[in-house]
Amino acid sequence: MTDGMKSGAGSDPFADDSNSDEQASDVNNDGPQESDSSTNSGADTGSPPDSEPSRAEASASESPSNSDDLPYIFERDGVKDNRTMVQYFLREETEDIEADAKRAVEQELNTDVYLTDLREALVRIGAAHIDEVADELREWGYRYKEE
Repeated sequence: MTDGMKSGAGSDPFADDSNSDEQASDVNNDGPQESDSSTNSGADTGSPPDSEPSRAEASASESPSNSDDLPYIFERDGVKDNRTMVQYFLREETEDIEADAKRAVEQELNTDVYLTDLREALVRIGAAHIDEVADELREWGYRYKEE
């Protein structure tokens, strides 16, 4: 062998086709994530996306009358498709709230939910309830900055 491998070592273990590598990456990074997110390490694998709200809104608002129109979670190849990574930091009590919300939603839907999907849904629902978000921020101290 002239590829730098020892003679008799068998086939090159790094010669796998790229599809199996991508599939393994998808399994490792895109599976339903538990509430144990590693936001403290700087790598936020379940980051809430910030892109293509019109596509998601269109998917959510369209009725499934056309068999070609798939719901958002079925039309994508992976949970990170058409999303940009947005890093954010959470206090420990907020991480606990997020974990509780994830468990409650999974119980409500009777299925596992990707942490990335949950976070995007939380942002979108929060955006639809600006008064409640403003009230929370006031409790955090923003009321002292209001004019």
